[in-house]
Amino acid sequence: MKHLFAVLLLAPTVFATRAQAPAQAAPASASAELSMLRLYDGGILWGQITGHDAQTLHVLRLDNGGAVRLPWTRLDPSLADELLAKYGYVDRSGDEVFVEADRLFLQDGTDVIGQIVNRTASELWVKTAQRTFPVAMKQLRGAAVRVQAPALDIYTRDELYQSELVRLDATSAQSLWDFSVYCERIYDFAHAVEQLEALAKLEPGFKTNEVANALTRNRCKAQNQAALDTLREIDQDRARGYFDRALAKIEAFVAANPNSGFVQDAQKKKASVEKAREAKLRERASEAWISWTSRLIAAKARDPQLTQEAAIEWLEEGLDKSLVDAVAGELTRSVSASITPELVTRFWKERAGGRWRRASYGQGTFLLGDAEARKGLNGTTTPESQAAPTSETDSARRELEERLKRYVAAQETARAARAATAEGEDNENEKFWKEYGSTNRAQWMLAYHVEHSGDYQLRDPQFSNCPDCGGGGRREVLNAVGQANRGGQGGGSTPASSAGRTQLVDCPACHAVGIIRRVSYR
Repeated sequence: MKHLFAVLLLAPTVFATRAQAPAQAAPASASAELSMLRLYDGGILWGQITGHDAQTLHVLRLDNGGAVRLPWTRLDPSLADELLAKYGYVDRSGDEVFVEADRLFLQDGTDVIGQIVNRTASELWVKTAQRTFPVAMKQLRGAAVRVQAPALDIYTRDELYQSELVRLDATSAQSLWDFSVYCERIYDFAHAVEQLEALAKLEPGFKTNEVANALTRNRCKAQNQAALDTLREIDQDRARGYFDRALAKIEAFVAANPNSGFVQDAQKKKASVEKAREAKLRERASEAWISWTSRLIAAKARDPQLTQEAAIEWLEEGLDKSLVDAVAGELTRSVSASITPELVTRFWKERAGGRWRRASYGQGTFLLGDAEARKGLNGTTTPESQAAPTSETDSARRELEERLKRYVAAQETARAARAATAEGEDNENEKFWKEYGSTNRAQWMLAYHVEHSGDYQLRDPQFSNCPDCGGGGRREVLNAVGQANRGGQGGGSTPASSAGRTQLVDCPACHAVGIIRRVSYR
């Protein structure tokens, strides 16, 4: 529950502040009840409560007979909550009514929250407070789930009022009080006033302070019903992630009500929406970057004409722009049209941590070349495990050095690939690359990208021995039949002297490199 420091938090300029609120006196006499008041600092104050207002509690001290006004913040929070509720200084509209609803996930990545009221073979009919509409079965992505949703998103205010009205006992003060609280929670302030006035006539001594404060509060709110409805809708849009819609409503509200006492509250909500939007964009930028990196690389790897040289060239020159544009497009559709490619890049660079992922060159490790494949095998460290830079200049210099190293290494790998291709169409490396399979090529390209782009945090590389040769790079092969001697007369042949002996040959699985290289990144 939210404490009502001004009769309405949303409009401090319209309603009386706590300093202006008149104190409500409690009769002080020798027979007044003695109270033990728990204080915020853990202390105890004994005294008689003689009055209160929206800012302070009035106490006659037992120890010295002095009269003090204790700010509510000086009391133990649980005691303050209890007394504020008891004396009617609690804004019940903050405790919005929630109901169970159905959440439908759609193929385009959006969702619908409402109440399923009818089903056909091809459609689900969904009710919200604004309308009832069909959702085609083919649009659904998975089954509907039950969630808690604000009641005013699903039902109209009048529907909620009528559904609760049947439970009202107009002859019971407690029932009238409870119904007035419910009306305030569904932003039906006029009906809340109606119930409170009926209560005051039925039983004038019932919750005197609470009823008086609730009447003042709800009368003021009823006069500003339209503005409060708009501000509530803005809060709901922010909570649902409809940031652009919330900001548009704020701009329209301020333009239509330039002299309203609620303009300041709308501006505060604008700052809150913008902050929530940026937080969501930062979160989704990192997630979408990782997702689209794998998706774009996998799509490229499926090209049957893709050579290793072309793959490296695309990773170095073509992927970055496609990746940033894809992430910006997704965030535009799912979060906000305010995103730009520049913001995507900035949010990615400013990301905080994240879980570690792994990529492997697999049996294609040898395509890197022996030196590149073994880099870090003997304890060479990656930038993450080096000493931290001591200044911004040092940090910038180190980053430039690392980028240059990665660029040179990438150029050497590309040069080796071009040289290998130049040897002929049946070159061993290119033949291996074509037969490697699109899934394996995608993993190889992903590992190459995260290790050489400079856009990721890296751990020291991990290595495992080739399972075929045990890491030696060579295999022992038994020459069972030997090689025929084709130099004899009459076409005869004799077994070579090597028949039945073993010999060492390059491992056909790892191509003599002996290891499989993996990288961890985030």
